[in-house]
Amino acid sequence: MDWKGRIAYLATLHRKEEVIAPLLAEHLGIQVQVIPLGTDQFGTFSRERPRPGDPLHTLRLKIERARQAYPAPLVLASEGSFGPHPQIPWIPWNQEWVMLKVFESGADPLELVGYAESTQTNFSHRWVQSFAEALDFAQKVGFPEHALIALDQPEKPQVIHKGIQDEATLRQVVGEMLTRQQGLHLETDMRALYNPTRLQVIAAATQNLIAKAQSLCPACGTPGYWRIRLRPLAGLPCGQCGAPTPVTKAWIYGCARCSHTHTEPVAETWADPAQCPFCNP
Repeated sequence: MDWKGRIAYLATLHRKEEVIAPLLAEHLGIQVQVIPLGTDQFGTFSRERPRPGDPLHTLRLKIERARQAYPAPLVLASEGSFGPHPQIPWIPWNQEWVMLKVFESGADPLELVGYAESTQTNFSHRWVQSFAEALDFAQKVGFPEHALIALDQPEKPQVIHKGIQDEATLRQVVGEMLTRQQGLHLETDMRALYNPTRLQVIAAATQNLIAKAQSLCPACGTPGYWRIRLRPLAGLPCGQCGAPTPVTKAWIYGCARCSHTHTEPVAETWADPAQCPFCNP
């Protein structure tokens, strides 16, 4: 598939094109045009509206809504998620997905999904009872380059102030809210246009998408020939005792269109003993 010179429509109001567009132009020759779609209808970080499903389901809904207004052959959407790391719960974790959906006559739509994850995120929150506490929290999460959200309560908030980006506004919001209650909930604004650290993870997900778009099926030439599952065998042997470990030994690659697959071992021969259930129980 020749990507060069094609236009992909990106559904966003949060300036995600600032990192997505240059990468797609440089590596694939795709030009990105923004569709001004209000994606808050598909969920908000500030909890006014829950996400309608998992990230992939939400991406498909965004693209479907975008195509209702712009029935283009290439449509893009991005989705992020934040929470505790699954293995290290006290460390915050950012996951990002970028989906490119290709609509061609006579064929089922082709989905290419780039993914990236990172613990390099300022995702955080704190209950504060004074402006001094608010400013201390703000300085620790990269304010004012990274914006803040103020809420009257962490669950089911009734008062929400988003996109706080300067000390004067922060002082005003905190002062007003403290006249009505004894404290307030501050958290990082994770919308892409207010969070440059998150933008870098979106860029990494875009690079993963590009790699998939450039990986063609050896059998039919369809883009997106990529890892689809682990090989169902014991993992890499421990470098110290030789016992099998949970570390991946091989991947099965597959095509999104035809049934072609192949198995590819990982580059490593031995697993770190720290990953061994016998050497490091």
